[in-house]
Amino acid sequence: MTTWLVATVLAASASAAPSSDASFFSAAAGVSDSMGAAFKTASWNEVDTLLDLLRDSDPAVRRQAVRSLKAWVSQRSSTRDRVLDVYRDSSEDLSVRREAAKTLSVVSGNSEIYQALLDYARRGSDAGLRAISYKSLYWMVAQRSDVRDDVLDAARRESDPSVRLAAIWALFGANDSRVKDSLLDIAKRDSSEAARVESLKSLYGMMGYSEVRDAAYDLARNTGTPASVRKAAILLHSNRVTSTQKDLLEEIATRDREPAMRAAAIVALGNPRSEELTGFFHLVRRDNNGVMVSDPLDAE
Repeated sequence: MTTWLVATVLAASASAAPSSDASFFSAAAGVSDSMGAAFKTASWNEVDTLLDLLRDSDPAVRRQAVRSLKAWVSQRSSTRDRVLDVYRDSSEDLSVRREAAKTLSVVSGNSEIYQALLDYARRGSDAGLRAISYKSLYWMVAQRSDVRDDVLDAARRESDPSVRLAAIWALFGANDSRVKDSLLDIAKRDSSEAARVESLKSLYGMMGYSEVRDAAYDLARNTGTPASVRKAAILLHSNRVTSTQKDLLEEIATRDREPAMRAAAIVALGNPRSEELTGFFHLVRRDNNGVMVSDPLDAE
């Protein structure tokens, strides 16, 4: 299977359809284009100031500095290396290291970067940093089968619940038969409701496949489905490609006994790019010109 257009997965469209790897890489290039906009009003002196602030005594200042470097980290290897040092520094405040992981996501195509993120995600000592490390690999999960294999293994077998959820989250931009089948299996029968919900979220871009639509339909229609899972399945129909999905939403919105499920169906019938749906499915937000204004990691 070819990689899906991540722009579609990231709410560029209300419907999902298979796309080529070339299309994905074009979408990925948009990240660098968005970051490059900062150069219109900034200078290298400002970057050096941000780098100097990484030595500030206040961790809140260091955290904001490394966050602001996200616009610059892909421009100079020395900047990238400095942020990597922050991420690897075991004496650094964990909130700063987590922010460094998010900043490094922009340059995760560099082998040293994605290996560092993956190594800590698999074997690190702090669950929070492990989780954000997995999430920061979401671009590479879509692009590299070896990274995807490791993240998929964590989604299936990781013992820490929060880290496992992060691995499932990171699979949302990828598509091959193993990812689809694993996410469907988790969504339908996993013992963890949270894992089932997260898997449904990561299936957003795969609603072009009949087996995904069928599973989402069954979970949404079945009143015996756990409430959190059923709500996610209903909202998943906001990315719809058939009239059957619309009919189901209208039925739930007008006739269901559960107010929360009716509300979810009403949301799903509305604007598929609404802030509520974009936030729920951790999708990229783009402006009217298609430029990314925030990515899913911003809310993490």
